[in-house]
This record gives sequence, C-alpha cells and structure tokens, in this order.
Amino acid sequence: MLNRFQFARLRGFRRGKKKDRSTDASAARPATGASVDVATREAPARDGEIRDSWNDEDRVARLLERRAAAQDAEREAARQRMGGAAPGRDGSADRRVDPAEGRRAAPRATSTHAVDRVDARTTTAPAPRTSTRSVDVTGPVPDALDDPKLLNGPGLQRPTDPQRDSGATHGSGLLAASGLLDERGATVERPGRSTATGSARVVCIASGKGGTGKSVLATNLALIRARRGERVLLVDFDAGLANDHLLLGLAPPFDVGHVMTGEVSAHEALVEGPGGIKLLAGGVGRQAMIDPTRRELDRLFKALAPLESEFDLILIDHGAGLSYSTVAHLAATSTLILVTNHEVTALSDGYALYKRAHMVNHGIRVGLVVNRAPDETIARGAWERFRGAAHKFLGHTPELIGWVPVDPAIPQAVQMRSPAALSFPGCDAVHALERVADWGPIEHARSATPFYERARRALR
Repeated sequence: MLNRFQFARLRGFRRGKKKDRSTDASAARPATGASVDVATREAPARDGEIRDSWNDEDRVARLLERRAAAQDAEREAARQRMGGAAPGRDGSADRRVDPAEGRRAAPRATSTHAVDRVDARTTTAPAPRTSTRSVDVTGPVPDALDDPKLLNGPGLQRPTDPQRDSGATHGSGLLAASGLLDERGATVERPGRSTATGSARVVCIASGKGGTGKSVLATNLALIRARRGERVLLVDFDAGLANDHLLLGLAPPFDVGHVMTGEVSAHEALVEGPGGIKLLAGGVGRQAMIDPTRRELDRLFKALAPLESEFDLILIDHGAGLSYSTVAHLAATSTLILVTNHEVTALSDGYALYKRAHMVNHGIRVGLVVNRAPDETIARGAWERFRGAAHKFLGHTPELIGWVPVDPAIPQAVQMRSPAALSFPGCDAVHALERVADWGPIEHARSATPFYERARRALR
C-alpha cells in the first residue's frame, strides 16, 4: 500500500509521461492534420531513447515495494532494539518506553497513509522540576566578606533583627567599602553573625599634633572607667615614643615590640597598674615599632586578638600623626576620641586626622576634646573653628565631648608618676575628665566583628 507521498510522486510521474507523449505526438503529427496511430507513441524518440510507459510504471512499483519492505525491516529491528512493539500500519497507537533513560514517552498515533520511522531521539524527556521555596539560613554561615558568592546565592534569606533594623546599635567602623555600617553608623550584620557580646569595646584615642596631652587623658580615662567596675586594658601604641608606663609609675619588662616579634605572648606582656587596670606598654626607641611592615602589623594584630575576650573596655593610645598602624586602627574602630588644643596648629593637625579617619571609615563616631584650654570661651571658640571647617569642606562634624581646663595638678601628677585621678581626685581637670568618661558612644563601642579581625582586613 502506498502512502500519500508515494502516491503523489507516482501520479506526477504519470502526468509527466503523458505530457512527454503529447509533445512527441504533436511534433510527429503531419501537416495535413491526420490522426496519429497509437503505435507512433512507441516510435523511437529524437535522442534515440525507447519510451515504454507501462514498463516504467512497473519499475516504479517494484522500487516502492522494495522501499516499503526495507521500512518494515527497519521497524522490526527498532522494535527488537527497544524491547517494545513498534507502531504498525493498521493505525494503532503505541506507548514506547526507553529502558536506558527510564522515562515514558508520549503515545504516537500512526495514519493508514503514513509509515513512521522509529527513532529513539524522538523520545521527549520531562521538564526539570523547579522549586520556589527559599532556604532559611538557621545555622552559622561564612561572613560575606570571606565568601561573597554565598551571600548572593539563590534562595538565601537574611534573618531579621528588629533592634538592628532600627539602628539602635552603633557601627563597627569597618572600611566604607565593607558595607557593615549604614549612614547613621548603625551595624548591619551579616547572616549567621550576631553582635559579639563577649568581646571588648574598643576606643581609640589619637591627636594630629604631639603634645596635646593625649596620653594624660588616656591614662586617667582608663583609671576612671576601672573604678566603675570595668575590666580595662590600656594599649600604648605610640611609635617608639611610648610614655603611658611612666605616667602610671610602672616598669614593664615587655612591650608591644616583644609581642610583635613573638618573644612573648600578649597576655605575658601585660602588667597591672593602679586601680586594677592592665597595661600593654609601647616600645621605647624600638625601630620595628617606628615603621612596621604590613606583615609585622598583621602578626601583631593576630597576637592581640585573644585579649578582646578578657576585658570589657580596651583603650588604644596612639602616637601623634598618621602612621600606618594608626590608619589601620582608624579603619577598624567604631569610636575615636580626638584630642586637640586651642592653638591653630593643633586644630589644623586635628582636622587632618579627622578627615583621614572618615576617608577610611565612614561610620566612625568621633568625639572632640579641647584639652588645656584657659577658659570655656576659648575652648568654645576652638570648637567653633573646627566645626565650621569640617562642615564646610567635609559636610559632617564630630561631636563635642567637652573641654579640660589648664590645671597645675596635672604637671604635678606627671612628676609624681601617678594619674591625677588618683593623686588629685578633686581638681578641676579630673572633674572634666570624668565628664569625658561619661561620653555615650563609649558604651556602644562594640560591633559584630571583633576589632582586631577588622584591623587585619584593613591591612589588606
């Protein structure tokens, strides 16, 4: 039985033969118009070819029969190869199963005029199933800074924290590019990271110009906070010109330089001072502390990291200027106390330090202390000049913590190698220092990521 394509081909072949015969007959017809006998059809053509329509039709029929037999054999071979029944010529439908893939193919119907070729490639696989459920992160996951692809991965949901979303917690002070702070300085925690309540609050104390009385403020501030029941650590990070141990009347055998070289651990280098404070002395005349390399600072920060879990408050007394170690601390801290005087040189250098701090850390909280001011009017005038320049050129200003008056008790305490808060607790300077110790951001100088971990990242 012929399908429709074979039938159309055969009918076109016959029409072509009839056209050829009519053309030959018209060419051989005599001019008189007499009819041509049927025998003239079988006369030799001009090209010498003998045309016999009945013989040609028989050959086409035998060719189509052989083709149909080959298709039957191919269908039978496909049925044996696939282990199922192939669709027959009787128009019945069949469901084919692909044993290699284990999937069921859709039924295919065959027509009485069509012979379908069985091909395993026509088996359609089911579409992959997609899930719209999101994965809730309940356990700790790596920080986004360590693995940014995990945080942006599909299906991850940030855990919500109403207190964090309200901006009640102050920022961690990481680099501006880290994204851990919003514009108000509030901490933006990563998934799997909660506020590190077991780590110490870290406050940096710095000045642009030397001789502003920064170390005197740092030692007295540490003593005042320790008297309030806090475990306080004072770290003298002056670049080889440390003197906090002299102001506290101590003679430590080890300092920060020994910790950086690995001679002793950070805990072994600590000494106890008055009021129960602990001191990590700075290096005096040590070349390694004057110009440390990035690798040396990284090793030092790694050694100091365990101290965060042993104290409630860590005060870091920096040297004057903008050294490499000072900038790394500014990039990591959340709170900075900037000490200046009313002189124009001290204000100018303090402004440069404030500008640099905000360049490396947009979320830092900065409090300004005008130290050794003759009176409140001069102190207020110095503050107005500093605030005006910062607002005009930077668009933001620090907070005014207060001012400390000139007091003869301070030089006497320095000569006695005893903090004024211990030797002269009732003097005017000590009362002003107690107001500095009450500054609110000191209570919130804690962030999600430990301080020295952020400082090590800032070195990179």
